Amino acid sequence: MKALDKIFYKRLERIRNELDGYIKNNFERKKCTSGGLMNSFIAAMAIYEDSDDEYFDEKDSCISCSQTVTTGIEKMLEKREESFSIMLLRLIDEKELKDSDVYKRANIDRRLFSKIRNSKEYVPSKKTAISFCLALQLPLDETKKLLKTAGYTLSASSTFDLIIRYLIENKEYNIHFANIVLHEYGEEMLSK
Repeated sequence: MKALDKIFYKRLERIRNELDGYIKNNFERKKCTSGGLMNSFIAAMAIYEDSDDEYFDEKDSCISCSQTVTTGIEKMLEKREESFSIMLLRLIDEKELKDSDVYKRANIDRRLFSKIRNSKEYVPSKKTAISFCLALQLPLDETKKLLKTAGYTLSASSTFDLIIRYLIENKEYNIHFANIVLHEYGEEMLSK
């Protein structure tokens, strides 16, 4: 066995051992509790039930309620944050990288990158979004922000997500190495 292979396998074994402990700790500590949003919704509905006269006219139509909702939606849309595509391109520019270097590092096809570049509302798959996070060598907080723009998160209940989180926290940004580690744990790889 070559010396480089020995170093690689030793590094992989160290990562595997650390990752096993990391996953075990996060599964035991982080338990998701639900109901917070549902309780808020039920409380809000109770308020509306108590004040029917304000929201309904004599024909039971919800005219005032509809206007309130429309105004509320318009206010929410004014607070809209940048999309995945816009944030990705901004990060590439801020890091003074070439587009081609980034999509090659992410192991993403040029045509897919072109779709992302040309469509401000394009939403990539979670694997594609994570691949770009690794290619840009984003720290965990920036990774979470970029994933959030595409509607994703890194869950403490997902082995795949915990592996990605671990790799990012330990500055292991090589996509091919990430794929090897994911494969070792029986998870789908980021790219083929």
